[in-house]
Amino acid sequence: LRAALEARRRVLGEDHPDTAVSYSGFGTVVSDQGRYAEAEAYYQKALDIRRKVRGEDHPDTARSYNNLAHNLDTRGREAEAEPLFR
Repeated sequence: LRAALEARRRVLGEDHPDTAVSYSGFGTVVSDQGRYAEAEAYYQKALDIRRKVRGEDHPDTARSYNNLAHNLDTRGREAEAEPLFR
């Protein structure tokens, strides 16, 4: 996945929807490995791209909010997660 992320960043650019997919996917992989703090950074990056490119009301953006919120909630940061879940 890291190679796919790097290729998408290089070929498509940092602010491309497919690059956000790779960030999100990489976040899930590292989260599944218990590397939650690292996953948070990838989920945040995917969210930032999707907000910029897709806008607030797009389902992909909502998915990114959910991924980040779930990550924070899992780590006991419920107060930070709650507004993102909304």
